[in-house]
Amino acid sequence: MKTIIEEKNGGVVVSVQGELDTNTSIQFQRDIEPLMERKDTHVEMDLSKLDYVSSKALRIIVAFQQAVLKNGGSFSITKVTDTVREVFDMTGLSASFLRD
Repeated sequence: MKTIIEEKNGGVVVSVQGELDTNTSIQFQRDIEPLMERKDTHVEMDLSKLDYVSSKALRIIVAFQQAVLKNGGSFSITKVTDTVREVFDMTGLSASFLRD
């Protein structure tokens, strides 16, 4: 798993590549922790190169969104693989997170 964080157009793009499983989600949480404290930040997640997402990783993404919104920011996931979209669909999170 690899997390790439880029400042772009006044916001932040978080790209995640590989597999976000129970073990790698710990590093992912460390990677995004500083962003969870920022005020008035737009966060866009790019999951176009993410092959797998675990339930633990989904909980971290939900907490990430909640922290960003609580701090006056906005949060969106704009790109996902079909496999990851299926997981979001099965868990009922698609409506809250995914933009087509």
